[in-house]
Amino acid sequence: MSFVEKYMAGWKLRTAKPDYEPGETIEVMITSMRDGKAKARIGDSILRIKNVPEDGENTRVMVEIDEWDTEDHIGEGTYLETVGESAF
Repeated sequence: MSFVEKYMAGWKLRTAKPDYEPGETIEVMITSMRDGKAKARIGDSILRIKNVPEDGENTRVMVEIDEWDTEDHIGEGTYLETVGESAF
């Protein structure tokens, strides 16, 4: 293994349009709540989240992915738990 390969081991490139699989659990920041519906923006992707508490806006939550459209980068998930709050 070369020096560069050792140095870059474990590096991953970030993308503005990540892909997820149903059943996968991720941590996201809820960016908006309207009429009881929550959304999280993940780069250029949007995740709609159901079963979020009323005071969920601007909180970090764990979400299980229910559906993910790899073409349009829009998905739906289910709220599992709150893990933190915004630093704002």
